[in-house]
Amino acid sequence: MKDDSRIQLLAGSMELEAAPMEPFSDEVIAFLAALSGRIRRLPRPEAGEELRALGFWLRQAHLTDLKEQYNRTRSLGLGIAFHIAPSNVPLMFLYSCAIGLLAGNSCRVRVSGRRTEECERVCGLIEELLSETPYTDMKKRICILSYDRSFSDLTERFSRECDARIIWGGDRTVEEIRKIPLRSSACEVAFPDRTSIAVLDAGAVLALDEDACKNLANRFYNDTYAMDQNACSCPRIVFWAESDEETGHRASERFWKAVAASAERYALSEIKVSRKYGALWEYAGTDAKIRHIRRFKNRLYVLEASDLAEGIAERPMQFGSFLEYHMKDKNDWIRAVTEKMQTLTYFGLCEEDLRTEVCRRRLRGVHRIVPIGQALFMDLTWDGKDLIQSLSRTIG
Repeated sequence: MKDDSRIQLLAGSMELEAAPMEPFSDEVIAFLAALSGRIRRLPRPEAGEELRALGFWLRQAHLTDLKEQYNRTRSLGLGIAFHIAPSNVPLMFLYSCAIGLLAGNSCRVRVSGRRTEECERVCGLIEELLSETPYTDMKKRICILSYDRSFSDLTERFSRECDARIIWGGDRTVEEIRKIPLRSSACEVAFPDRTSIAVLDAGAVLALDEDACKNLANRFYNDTYAMDQNACSCPRIVFWAESDEETGHRASERFWKAVAASAERYALSEIKVSRKYGALWEYAGTDAKIRHIRRFKNRLYVLEASDLAEGIAERPMQFGSFLEYHMKDKNDWIRAVTEKMQTLTYFGLCEEDLRTEVCRRRLRGVHRIVPIGQALFMDLTWDGKDLIQSLSRTIG
């Protein structure tokens, strides 16, 4: 491939090996596990919560567990996978790349020009590893690059060359890129706009001792504030299952006070405060369905809805702003589910009961049901798609 000054190569090689590998090859697992070790040895000031979580996800024991889950024979990757990473979840590019490698592919990953220091740091670690003798063969398997999205001809070029295209982004991004053709044998996996909710049992929250309540609040913080609520799996609205109104409001008050205490460590910049405060008054001034607003300093706003207006769970909530709704029926949360609903996090409820309800009602949305604290845990099945199966082929 000719040099192009519009492209910034962040790690790996522009020339990729097109021949597929077997999924979960020892070579790929060894490389990713070595990268995990480098990430986990970074000093804490250089590695935030998201980067430390990535390092933990890439550790060898976890990858080996994933391999055992897939324990398939006679399968190969597709060839070259072209990943278009989102800008609002900075390290998603590496999760996507790792999954593409584990599926047996070489991976070309376009990273947004709005990169964070952690993104630059982890690309530097990848470059270091690729220069070392045990991992030099992996260099032809990885290409992490950046270019302005206006250079659609580059996206066209990489789309023509790939065997699979993976798109992470909003609906508009997915629609724009889908206009760019793939060759007839290539496949595409897209992850458009999604929204998520949390359902808590009021009685279970009130039954917690102080340490357990603090732990629950910390887990909710990790599900939301860590990404400024930008990730599709971050809950935007909390539903309360309650035996009576008083129990529900007591549980709500206790929970949100604990969340506010946990949020004291949240880095709230001036621009975030401005946008958050403006959105608050926009809701207050235009939405008759909001009957009560609570502010816990600037780090937490809670807006109580009196009714479930259409699309309520899809409203943008950021920087520590949440809707809540006290359910009159334990399954009222279903009324907020649309085809855009991705993750349901819960506390004090039975996961199997929730899953049964989704299937019984034949809901078009809800792809994941996980305990509070696991909203951002990346899995090989995402948005209901088995990514290893989607990015590989079985030799029958």
